[in-house]
Amino acid sequence: MGSLLIRNVGRIATGDLGAPLADGTAIYCEDGVIREVGTTRRDVDVVLDANGLLAAPGLIDSHSHPSIGDYSPELASHGWMHAYLNGGVTTLVSAAELHVPGVRLSPPDPQTFKLLAMLGHRTWAARRPDGPRVVAGTLLLAPGLTEQDFDEVAAAGTRVAKFLFYPYEGHWDEARRYVTWCRERGMIAKMHSGGVSGNGTSVSAGAAEVTRLLPDVAAHINGGPIPMTGPDLERVVHETECYLELTPNTGNYRRSLETVELATAAGICDRLVIGTDTPSGTGVQPRAMLRNLTFLTVFGGFSPAEAIALASGNVARAHRIPGGLLEPGQPADIILLGEIGGSTATDALGALAAGDMPGVAAVVLDGQLVVYPRSDITPPPTRLTRLEKGSV
Repeated sequence: MGSLLIRNVGRIATGDLGAPLADGTAIYCEDGVIREVGTTRRDVDVVLDANGLLAAPGLIDSHSHPSIGDYSPELASHGWMHAYLNGGVTTLVSAAELHVPGVRLSPPDPQTFKLLAMLGHRTWAARRPDGPRVVAGTLLLAPGLTEQDFDEVAAAGTRVAKFLFYPYEGHWDEARRYVTWCRERGMIAKMHSGGVSGNGTSVSAGAAEVTRLLPDVAAHINGGPIPMTGPDLERVVHETECYLELTPNTGNYRRSLETVELATAAGICDRLVIGTDTPSGTGVQPRAMLRNLTFLTVFGGFSPAEAIALASGNVARAHRIPGGLLEPGQPADIILLGEIGGSTATDALGALAAGDMPGVAAVVLDGQLVVYPRSDITPPPTRLTRLEKGSV
């Protein structure tokens, strides 16, 4: 993969909620890994002048629905993943590849869901050259799965299992076994929360369901698109330890802010993660993660760098995947952001604080410059990067 030096960096957002900003004006990457932050190295294969822009970890979308390559049958949309990459998203976490044409979702069939998960992981095991990394192969849970089924999907590489179409009544003991089997295999148990989703076949889940199962992640806690009640939300915040996934672009804005307020008061903002729940009935939204950052900064009380951490380091920790942090030893997934022309801000952090979406100047994925000289999705920042050595 070679080596890359990003120099003349303005500020560094770390993706770590506890220490969201770091000192340094240069980042050295080698063989797809961040090796040094604040380096003085010069003997490298590729040198990128960041021109004073903000360097941040690539954004990780906690809730996406990949299907067939860079195509969404749900919306007949081609190239959506390439667009998300240009929106600063370097990793998509699948919340199930359920939009494959012909797949029956009701009644839920355990063997169909198992095979779909194994196919999904195999399909996305290698990253496409023009799109983000995809954590795919999510197992949709249905009554009738065996422990051997969990062995098979885990061996195939599945990282996440999800309760979505699961008929809870009469199957609670089995559902709890599924959560246990996930944890024994290092898999994340995720759970649809709130009301019925777009296709109308999901099962509503409020505090009663979440507190009985205690999943690792409560998906779109603010609604996907309909949220649980306010009192139910309070119970989930205070009676569980699950990660609280926010998808402000697709859910209920009021419940989003209530979740943030409850988490802030309880001192558990490390449990907040950000996603988009797209492609879905809400559409393909390449700028959604950036838009969610502005929402959380302006209305949620987070600093811009803290908001970035909710959409990077927190997501990686929740799903136990590498990345999300701009520090030595982490994957070299880095985005360079700046204020867009016309903004009252003078840098990307100021833009987010003002409610302005920042522009993406460059994206580095696995140590490779994959978006340059500017994003084709966001308006250009007032300053662009410049290759001083090497080539794209």
